[in-house]
Amino acid sequence: MIINCWNKTGILSSVSCEEIEVTINSQDILLEQQDNDVNVLVIDLTFQNLSSEIKNQLNEYLDLNNLCIITEDKLKDSEIVEIVLDEENQYENEDLDDSDEEELEIPVSEGLINLNKFICFFEQQTDTDFKAKNLKIFQKYLTLVKQKYNESKCQTSIDNFFILLNNNIIL
Repeated sequence: MIINCWNKTGILSSVSCEEIEVTINSQDILLEQQDNDVNVLVIDLTFQNLSSEIKNQLNEYLDLNNLCIITEDKLKDSEIVEIVLDEENQYENEDLDDSDEEELEIPVSEGLINLNKFICFFEQQTDTDFKAKNLKIFQKYLTLVKQKYNESKCQTSIDNFFILLNNNIIL
């Protein structure tokens, strides 16, 4: 049905199966002719008096075309199990190495915002696992974080924002 619509709108031209076959055959003949032309050219070049460098390059080209591409063999079940176990061991060892990395310090302001969000989430829960006494603990920490946040706000002089360099003020 779509093909009929495309034919009527002119997106697809009406081509018969015979025309498609003729086009494919002509392309195959053209490719075969090009392949033969390249082979004749290579043979002609090898019989001329060429420098050894060009001969080496031609031989290398011909050798590359004759190479068999090596593919991986099918693995046996025991080999697959061994590979999986090795990957698991590597994964476990990487976890131990990650402990040496420094964790990024979360700013007090970000902690305050996220703690407020969590308390809001906690208050909206209707499940009995979320108990009011636990909410009081989080509110206690919210008060503590607010206090830390206010302490982190210290007033500085506007002079600290300007740098004097060679008697020029730089922002």
